[in-house]
Amino acid sequence: MRPEVVSDGVKHNMKASIVAERFSAAATTYAQHNSLQKMSAQKLLNEMAPSGVLLDIGCGPGTDFSDFTHLDNVIALDIAQGMLEQVSSQFPSYQILCADAKAIPLPANTVDAVYSNLALQWCDDLKQSFSSTASVLKSGGDYHLAMVAEGSLPELTALGFRANAFRGLSDIVSQFDPEVWLIKVAKLEANTVYFDDLKALLYSIKGVGASINADASASNLSQSVSNQGIRGRGDWLKLLEKAESIRQEKGLPLTYQIARLHIEKR
Repeated sequence: MRPEVVSDGVKHNMKASIVAERFSAAATTYAQHNSLQKMSAQKLLNEMAPSGVLLDIGCGPGTDFSDFTHLDNVIALDIAQGMLEQVSSQFPSYQILCADAKAIPLPANTVDAVYSNLALQWCDDLKQSFSSTASVLKSGGDYHLAMVAEGSLPELTALGFRANAFRGLSDIVSQFDPEVWLIKVAKLEANTVYFDDLKALLYSIKGVGASINADASASNLSQSVSNQGIRGRGDWLKLLEKAESIRQEKGLPLTYQIARLHIEKR
């Protein structure tokens, strides 16, 4: 039985609105630049065996859950309406829900499993998000989660760009109320993606809506590519030369530290 879904019931604050706008704008090109997301998604999916109702938090353009034959319903939640339009196009059987992960407008105890892939690093209040998730997840339900974590994107620093620090694994774990959640797996994995040239590397960040300006508490990328003082062809050529100094056999690397968690609601 499908839980009653209330869309458009959440008032976004200014930061959430910026995130929504940027990711909506990237929705149509997201699939061209989301190799990291696909890599991470496959690892999460390999560790799951959901049934009943599955909630995908920060669904982006959608994930294919068709291999899980015991699923009755997928609820795709995202703050960006543009992403949900892509979901409706690609996965018409999914229910879409435009909402903030900090205030999930679903009835209590109506979701059997939760999935979230590389979305919640943009959330400025993880504790509230996890509390909201716990309210809709049934007791014994599994939550499979991947987030970009501390130590990511060292290559950007080497090239002279500036990125805020992401949350560390211990910080992420500490946001779960131990009286509500049981941490079954919490690990950190390095994932490197490679690009033919610098333009492709930089666009991989901007193309997924990630180059947003936010305060440090949000643990987001800060100071986007356009803010780095590239004033003309000379500056660009110097940057290209610097990029070639970090090139590896597979191409120009961009490394992410990914926190992977499997949590169960008590």
